[in-house]
Amino acid sequence: MSHVVWLDGGLVPPDGAALPITDPGVRWGDGLFETMRAEHGRIPLIDRHMARLSESIAALGLDPAPSEQDIRSAVAECMGHVDPGVHRVRVTVTPRPTLLVEITAYEPNPAPGVTVTSLIGAWWAGEEIREHKTLSYAAHRLAHRRAVAAGADHALLLDDVGHLGESDAANVFIVANGTLLTPPVEGILGGVTRDVLLEAAEAEGIPIDVRHIAEAEWRNADEMFLSNGLAGLTPVLVVDGVPVRDGTPGPISQRLQAAFARAGGWA
Repeated sequence: MSHVVWLDGGLVPPDGAALPITDPGVRWGDGLFETMRAEHGRIPLIDRHMARLSESIAALGLDPAPSEQDIRSAVAECMGHVDPGVHRVRVTVTPRPTLLVEITAYEPNPAPGVTVTSLIGAWWAGEEIREHKTLSYAAHRLAHRRAVAAGADHALLLDDVGHLGESDAANVFIVANGTLLTPPVEGILGGVTRDVLLEAAEAEGIPIDVRHIAEAEWRNADEMFLSNGLAGLTPVLVVDGVPVRDGTPGPISQRLQAAFARAGGWA
């Protein structure tokens, strides 16, 4: 099968999966989710995703919440029913407690990179709730719709003076004068792939600088790329209609793509 759903105790038909209107996730968006990539019948970064989920459950005080053992068991049962290939694995938990696992086929984007548009005032460094992958995702969805309406693939979320935050669905990196820069985890989600890429860059001897990035810096970057748990590293080729460098993936982006594939177990 290419679409498998597990809900509150067992496998259910995808078309019949439903949550009650009293579920906190339905009523208030009170819950968390993790999206992971499965390939060749395994989820290479599942331990990191489970650690982030557990940390967020504790930080937000979700109680009662499904246990990590129950989550892993449900994921494993679903993985036993999927076809070979690449899949999106989404785990949703709420303090009902609800445990929902959904696995669907995932088609990687064959394009060499993406285009983005910038949205001023769409991110605030002090908004700590956005450091957790909650079900309250309306702001990110709105940003994505605005980007698509502007003819871009994704949005860059900026504060009110243009500092770089994250994208509508990924962390953001730039390369300037050979140094890899990315914003700190302040009002943005600390990505699993982000962490692996920073570790890979360190292993490759690439200088790293984690700090707030002003608009003049990211607009004049030599390279820019996004990172998330499904696509890995995705070069940004155009920002607000202007090519990044020459509009092709840069050398450090390509080097880190290969390093991430090895570190993430996708190679």
